[in-house]
Amino acid sequence: MVLEISKDGQVRYARKGKVNKSLDAPLQRFADDDFVVGIGFLNTRFRVSAPPHRVQGEWRMTVDGVELTRQEAATEI
Repeated sequence: MVLEISKDGQVRYARKGKVNKSLDAPLQRFADDDFVVGIGFLNTRFRVSAPPHRVQGEWRMTVDGVELTRQEAATEI
């Protein structure tokens, strides 16, 4: 899973598995720890079960059940 949130609020998401999913859309709003991405009523809510926190010097968070680690350089989707 790759999740990139740019400073201007653009979200790029890709997840590979049985079904490949991808999304490139603006951040609409925050809902508690979660965030909503999309255009108009076509949107997706990302469930954040562990907000950003440091573990042994690395930033980590859990989104949609996947623990993510912040990378310095953007990863190509």
